[in-house]
Amino acid sequence: MYMAEIIGIIELLAGIAMNIWIGWLGKTFFGKDDRSSRVILRICGIFLIINGASRAFHI
Repeated sequence: MYMAEIIGIIELLAGIAMNIWIGWLGKTFFGKDDRSSRVILRICGIFLIINGASRAFHI
């Protein structure tokens, strides 16, 4: 396994974790858990999932 695939898998796992613990991350980074902080974190998480999947599996 090359380094690009490993980084892709890490990105994929980080995106999934970000979407699972979105409330806790919103409180930690933004000090509150409201709609705007969740939207920002959700977009970043989906971006990581898409990039990680394409990098890990060469899609």
